[in-house]
Amino acid sequence: MRVVETILSIQPRLSGTGGGLTPDQIVLAKAKDLSERLPAVLDKDEGLKELFQANSQGIIPSLSTVLLQEMEKFNRLLAKMRRSLVDIDLAIQGFIVMSEELDSMYLKLQMNQVPDNWAKVSYPSLKPLASW
Repeated sequence: MRVVETILSIQPRLSGTGGGLTPDQIVLAKAKDLSERLPAVLDKDEGLKELFQANSQGIIPSLSTVLLQEMEKFNRLLAKMRRSLVDIDLAIQGFIVMSEELDSMYLKLQMNQVPDNWAKVSYPSLKPLASW
């Protein structure tokens, strides 16, 4: 863990009466924004039908096979993101327990980094959360 992450992880999560947003409010706002911007899951039925038609041997083109695999991976990422964004909201509000995974996600969202639980099912990237 880097020094900045360590420092942020030991800071209290409630702010004083300084008038600024609390870390909880910041994370909730980011989670809401990300939830609203998530695209719908990819559906091959909504795509170009010719891409997924089998040839005379009953085999779809290899490029279409790769496309289906990438769509599945992307949909898995979207599902993980949706689920965890709802969970982080519920955990911050105290309706569910803040697990270790959600706590890590909380810190990463606070630092504008891609949460580890998303990175595990995502494509490798060095971009910060905002441009990811």
